[in-house]
Amino acid sequence: MQSSFSTPDSFCGELSHLGIISVEGEEAVSYLQGKVTNDMESLTEDQSQLGCHCDFKGKTWNIFHALKTTNGVDLLCHRESIPASLAELKKYGVFSKVEFSDSSNQWHYFGLSGAQSEQAIEAHFGVIPDKHLQVVSTQQGKVIRFDTPHTRYLVLAHDKLAQQLTQELTTSEMAEKYWEAADILSGLANIQAATSEQFVPQMMNLQALQAISFDKGCYMGQEVVARTKYLGKNKRAAFILKSENTTSVLAGDILEAKMGDNWRRSGTVLRSASLEHGTCVLAILPNDTTAEQIFRAKDTPEQLFTLQPLPYNLD
Repeated sequence: MQSSFSTPDSFCGELSHLGIISVEGEEAVSYLQGKVTNDMESLTEDQSQLGCHCDFKGKTWNIFHALKTTNGVDLLCHRESIPASLAELKKYGVFSKVEFSDSSNQWHYFGLSGAQSEQAIEAHFGVIPDKHLQVVSTQQGKVIRFDTPHTRYLVLAHDKLAQQLTQELTTSEMAEKYWEAADILSGLANIQAATSEQFVPQMMNLQALQAISFDKGCYMGQEVVARTKYLGKNKRAAFILKSENTTSVLAGDILEAKMGDNWRRSGTVLRSASLEHGTCVLAILPNDTTAEQIFRAKDTPEQLFTLQPLPYNLD
């Protein structure tokens, strides 16, 4: 089963949906170690980590890439997940030497791909990151490499670097949609306002992306996450779907599966991107979903979706 949905090899543009929660102070790492699914104690300045912030029931407030900083940790995530996640982190931080802030507006976020982009990265950072999720930093910004579904780079830039990149590179208004589609084709979930506190991490395949440490100590939601793994309690997973229709669907939208002559509620959209040649979504569906099944968006029933291959093994 081959996917005909793809993104351009070369593009550049700002990503307005991203933001950052900054966690600073001498106890920042140890505090986060007890709140999130990834192993914060193994985080280094040159390698980001994917992780989740859950409630006590294991339902996810936030999915982030953790970046180690001089004063603590930055959590790079979807802006819509920040208010709830930040409030929960602050709630339990009053007795720790740690400070929290929404520092989203201190940065410009660029999605880059292609040879021209790599030349600009090398010019400004001195080197191109050479492995997945590697981070290179300067006083003007950071660059993170992603290797799926093809090599691409996320640049966090302060004002001066942002101005230079805008002048040097040909930006596209479609870049944010291309980046979103690339994340979807990577099988990478995020949390938006409509999907907050609804799904445990394994429903979004985060165990397949090394976003959960099963060896670290206790953290918020750990009992549910561990039980889901070891007792096989999870009955849902994230799947990539595509449609030839370019009508936009939104996070939180309901998907229905065709059952004989009828349609039955089957899943929830996590994220979506509509490009020139169709729409792709990452959606939560029953984990026994098969390639032959047909789905539609409940609110736009003329829009049919078919299953696409995941880039990793869920086993």
